Amino acid sequence: MTKMSRLDPSKFGLKNNKGETGIGTLIIFIAIVLVAAIAASVLLGTAGSLQQKALNTGKQTQQEVSSGLQVITVSAQNGLDGNVENFEMLMKLSAGSNPVALNDTTISFDTKNSSQTLTYTNGSATSGTQFLVTYSKTGPDYLSNYVSVGDIIKILFNSTYSIAQSQSFKIR
Repeated sequence: MTKMSRLDPSKFGLKNNKGETGIGTLIIFIAIVLVAAIAASVLLGTAGSLQQKALNTGKQTQQEVSSGLQVITVSAQNGLDGNVENFEMLMKLSAGSNPVALNDTTISFDTKNSSQTLTYTNGSATSGTQFLVTYSKTGPDYLSNYVSVGDIIKILFNSTYSIAQSQSFKIR
């Protein structure tokens, strides 16, 4: 058996540069890993920032949607002329709502032919432009002149317009 001789690459115009190719590949690989790590850190930072903004927006939206008072009942009494003029409403805070300041609250009372805007008074008498509030029940976070969680308030007001039988009205 004859031993085959190894071919010398330099005879064919080739150089033996396997080591140099390995080092170049390693440098490119390290550069790709570094670029990928930087891109990942930028993406994670952006995702965290967007998540925080989304949570804040969600909380604000929830408060806006659920803010306000919820009407439990509305009742009225006959006035002197047989038409309805004296109104009473029981209300509570809507679920998820922040406390509502009564000083900042207005009631709009609309009929087919009239409109009346009422503001809060903590006095004893109500006129055609004011409403009176008494607390039927106070909750654990009771605060005077506010409607808080657990509070049930009774709102009393007089309509400046008589409401006849079968006549509709809107309270906002």
